[in-house]
Amino acid sequence: MLKRIVAITVLIVGILVASIGFAGAQDDGLRFIMVSHGSPQGNPFWSVVVKGMEDACALLEAECSWLGDPSYSTERMASFWTDALSAQPDGIGTTAPEPEAVRSGVETANAEGIPVIIFNTADPNAGTENALGVLFYIGANEFTGGVSNGRRVFAEAAADGSEITKGVCTIQEQGHSGLEARCAGVRAVFDEMGVPLDILDINNDPTESAGTIADYFTANPDTNAIFMLGPNPSSALNLYVQEAGLEPGELYATTHDTSNEIFDMIDQGILLQAIDQQPYLQGFETIMWLYLNSQYELSAGGDIFTGPGVIDGSNVGAIRDLVAAGYR
Repeated sequence: MLKRIVAITVLIVGILVASIGFAGAQDDGLRFIMVSHGSPQGNPFWSVVVKGMEDACALLEAECSWLGDPSYSTERMASFWTDALSAQPDGIGTTAPEPEAVRSGVETANAEGIPVIIFNTADPNAGTENALGVLFYIGANEFTGGVSNGRRVFAEAAADGSEITKGVCTIQEQGHSGLEARCAGVRAVFDEMGVPLDILDINNDPTESAGTIADYFTANPDTNAIFMLGPNPSSALNLYVQEAGLEPGELYATTHDTSNEIFDMIDQGILLQAIDQQPYLQGFETIMWLYLNSQYELSAGGDIFTGPGVIDGSNVGAIRDLVAAGYR
């Protein structure tokens, strides 16, 4: 399915480019920059977004740069925006986990006529007077992804003849609006079911977070559902499960995003499912739309959702192959 989507996207862009008489973006010295709160060095998730960016830039023969820090830092995002603007690019893609960290940069880009697209992490103020001045958002609907995970947990428990007594949603980057939206989706389901849900602050260090999770379950033995929000937190859960000697089915668990370890955990029955936001498309489409807007004033009619998609025991094998190829 992803290959078909990418092929269709490339075909559409190719038709548009050919019809306008494109002779090679490099001839015009086009340059695009992606500013992110993360990088492949700190989280393997970003490798797929970067590949999407690089593939789009290769297709357009454009110069592209990725500015991101291995550790979550709003201060670094602000400085990356300064660097991006000084390069006077034709377009900038940015994440917006904390809108105020990038607002000044976005406003400067607006004043200079540089188009901006938010990718991966949406502006929580979108649709209000405090919204960032961007074209649109390319990424997953995080709230809907959280809802999917919440519903899956209750469905599995019902199928087992069991009940969810209490849940916990972990957040590895505090203040990150996208992660908060994932937990908000889970909470909506738990509120609907009349079951309590805790929020647990962890970090991206699997060993340290495994200890935090262990301490939580010691203090809350009635909790039998846990929601992880990414690869590193999933590694932490895997450590905890192994150290606690838990068997599949003793704890109802889900996560977001992809990694080989997550796939193993799905195969082993530790995770019920993972929500996939198709990060390749976030990198690829952001560059393509920045190109189309900067050169021809073309724009989408609204946000472009790349997820949520569900990875579980029914399709994890096929997804593994796509991950190996760098597309998932």
